[in-house]
Amino acid sequence: ILECLDLSERRGNRVLQILPRHLRSECRERCCLALKALLELTDDSSMTKKMCSLTGSLVELLRDRDGEIVTMTVMVLSFIVLEKDMLIPSPIALQLAESLLPLFDHASSHLNPVQPMLRSFFLPFIQDNSQVQLVSILLFRTLVTLLMEKEKKALKQHVQQSLLPLFFHCQDKNRHVAE
Repeated sequence: ILECLDLSERRGNRVLQILPRHLRSECRERCCLALKALLELTDDSSMTKKMCSLTGSLVELLRDRDGEIVTMTVMVLSFIVLEKDMLIPSPIALQLAESLLPLFDHASSHLNPVQPMLRSFFLPFIQDNSQVQLVSILLFRTLVTLLMEKEKKALKQHVQQSLLPLFFHCQDKNRHVAE
C-alpha cells in the first residue's frame, strides 16, 4: 500500500493529519502501517519538519511492549531529532530522554535467564529488543549533543542517570551497543 501512495508534499500533509489517530490505535497492524508511512515521509526534509507535532504521540509509543513498534518509533524520532533546522521543545526533549532510559536495558529486561525453554521460544523477541537497545542509545546520544546549553542543564539529571547503565553496556555482547 505504501508503495502506491502519493506521498508528495500536498498529499503528505493530508497523511500527516490522519496518522496520529492510527498511532494511538489498539490495532498493532494500523500502528505499524502508520509508523512505516512516517518512515517513508522522512525522506522529504519538509515532511520531517512537520512531524515535530507528532513527537508527543511518538514518545508515548516508546512504552509499547512490541519491539517492532518501539524500533520504528525510535527510528522516526531519530530522523526528527536529526533534522538540522528544527529544535524539539525542551519539555518534549525531556520526556524523550526519560522514555529512552528504560530502553537501554530493553534486551534483557523481559526474560529470566534461568528459564532456557522460554529463552528459545522468545529468541526473536530478544533480537528485536537488541535493536531497540542500540537505536535508543544512539538516539539518546544524538539528543544530548544537539540540545542548546539551557536545555542541557534541564537534561543533566537524565544524563547522569544514564551514565551507570551505559557504563555497564560497555561490555555488552553486541559490539555496536558496547561502542
